[in-house]
Amino acid sequence: MSRRLLGTMITYGYTGLCLDAELDLAQRLGAEVLEILPEWRALPDAGVVRQAVADRGLSIHSAHGCWGGRAIKASRVDLGETAVYRESADDLKRCIDWLQEAGGTFLVVHPGALSSVGDRAARRACLARGLTELADHAEGSRVVVCVENMPPGVHPGSLMGELFELLGELERPGLALALDTGHAHISADLCAETAAASSLLATTHVHDNDGRRDSHDAPGGGTIDWVAWASALDRIDYLGPIMLECIRQLREDPGLFRPEVLAPLTRLPSSTGRTQRSGCSE
Repeated sequence: MSRRLLGTMITYGYTGLCLDAELDLAQRLGAEVLEILPEWRALPDAGVVRQAVADRGLSIHSAHGCWGGRAIKASRVDLGETAVYRESADDLKRCIDWLQEAGGTFLVVHPGALSSVGDRAARRACLARGLTELADHAEGSRVVVCVENMPPGVHPGSLMGELFELLGELERPGLALALDTGHAHISADLCAETAAASSLLATTHVHDNDGRRDSHDAPGGGTIDWVAWASALDRIDYLGPIMLECIRQLREDPGLFRPEVLAPLTRLPSSTGRTQRSGCSE
């Protein structure tokens, strides 16, 4: 592999948003791989999006799992909250099954919602139980469950180091990490958070902000030092995609896309010792 692939999130199944138009935009951006954000309440047909993506010569890399009120059957999804644990885990299992049918590999999940520091231990135990259950459910499929770092106020989950530590304790090959650049830029330092994810980093959510608001600006529209982040990715031998998560902004104004900002991110150093993480075969 001579470069990291460029990808973008697209939506699927939302009223007023056409799948063909989303795919047109992805191709104009030069994306080769996609993350799908389905309208989970509608549970749109996985086979339809799989075929539509394949017909464009693209591939589905990942999907964003349910979270909060963006659920399938649950009242809300929060894997760290005992009161909604069962319905949260069941909905995320449905997401795993959907992604398997869609032909993707990486399911991005949130570690929880806004919470009190005092509840950290209880929520961590609940999250560990949930991730283990999801890994059990995904075993034998291609799906890898990737836990995403969050903005400030999620305990645990706002800092990548605590997620790395938890996954290290669980020791499940079907679990990995997803790095959200915007969240890391607000919660801590993006390069330090990248180092903290280290060998468990399997995918990314790439967008910019001013270090205060989670605005999901296109790269180059905020204050992230993208050249520095490219070096941070090189240091951990990251081989996964640069997955844009600013589709609404780019849909509204494609001119916000700046390929020169992304060029250092997709370029790989001459040698890297890491093998790209993948799921199990079918």
